[in-house]
Amino acid sequence: MAVPRFSFYNYKFYIMGLFDYFLKKREEQKREKQRAEEAANHRKFEEERIVNEREKCLEENRQKEAELQARLKVEREQALQIEPFIFKSNCHQRYENGQPKMGLQECFRTVCVEKNINGCNGYKLESGVGYIVKVFNDDLGRPNMSDKPMKVVRKTENSVELRGFSVEAMSPFGWQEVDYSVYGFIVYYEHGKVSKCVLHMYDRNAFIEYRYVDKTPLMTANTSSSISECEQFAQQAQDAANIGNTSKAHQYGLKVYDSIIREPLQLSKVSDIQSIALTLGKLMEGDFFSDNDSIKKAVGLSYYFLSKAIADGNDNPYLYAYRFSITWEYNKVFYHLFAHSENEQLPDSPYDPFGQSMLMAYDHHLQGMQMADMLIKPRIANLDPALGNIFNGIYARYRSTPSEQIIRLGKEYHAQIFEYLDKKIKALDFDF
Repeated sequence: MAVPRFSFYNYKFYIMGLFDYFLKKREEQKREKQRAEEAANHRKFEEERIVNEREKCLEENRQKEAELQARLKVEREQALQIEPFIFKSNCHQRYENGQPKMGLQECFRTVCVEKNINGCNGYKLESGVGYIVKVFNDDLGRPNMSDKPMKVVRKTENSVELRGFSVEAMSPFGWQEVDYSVYGFIVYYEHGKVSKCVLHMYDRNAFIEYRYVDKTPLMTANTSSSISECEQFAQQAQDAANIGNTSKAHQYGLKVYDSIIREPLQLSKVSDIQSIALTLGKLMEGDFFSDNDSIKKAVGLSYYFLSKAIADGNDNPYLYAYRFSITWEYNKVFYHLFAHSENEQLPDSPYDPFGQSMLMAYDHHLQGMQMADMLIKPRIANLDPALGNIFNGIYARYRSTPSEQIIRLGKEYHAQIFEYLDKKIKALDFDF
């Protein structure tokens, strides 16, 4: 068989085929490279798009958060505002370490709170920052204290608390920074009207209550009425309180107390327990009793009617607020009430170990009563910021104790005192 010869034509065809193969191979590699570059560019574009969208979303969220915080700041500032006012006080009482000093001063003072519009003389104070608190001595015709720049730090349903802050003030030695946070000012309202103002000097543990006493004559009781005398006075007290006349409410409250002490038999036909409870509770805000016997009777009667009104299902938060306040302000009276309810007497000597253990136990009972009232009616803290601060201080020590247990024990201690007072009052024995 003959072997075909290798011709030039065959060689040329072979070379051209090989050249086409490598050309196609190169074209294919070029296309692969182009596709890879396009894919890489697409991935890069997608990654950049995702990053840009994420950044845009984050920027939108940051902008929304900034707008929200700005709006909340405005709302907080609006919430912590006080309407400027002028309060004419015709008497004031100074307290040191919680005790009244020098008696009730019957003299005129003008108390006012002004919005800081153009700063304040004597201070490097930026316009629009806070308020200016002023007290003017009307008797002497001059300021009773230097003007105090303050800011609103707390606002509740019926009170506004202001506090001083650090500011540069003019002194004989030039401008010096002074810390006015040692000054506080609380404004109390009754139905939208200023009822009293309290200037606090925290560094001295002292405060001054500026009050207004309404000296118009009180109404007398209708002796021919089927309603008891103490209830008639209690209704007058509530009417006065409802229009913001705290002075008249206190005066009628004294009438209620005096009526009960003078004619205890009328208690058997009293039907409006809540009015008497609220009247006596409000009366105990002031310092109208000086001797121990009267204080014990007033505390016992007030607590009894407040607890009875609560037990009857009345839901008025002031019942709880007044009861909390009484157990706090007159804790020493309650030490004796606890002891008497257990047929015990507190030892006269403060160094008696047994007496000290009794006081510690009774103090624990009182704290349980106070915490229970606050946990049942949290609104108390909005009615009186001072009671809210007291509760926070107490509750911090019992935070690990379940609220249900605190309420149960508090109710048991309340019941112990109430049952003792109920027996005494039904026997017309006010020697608590």
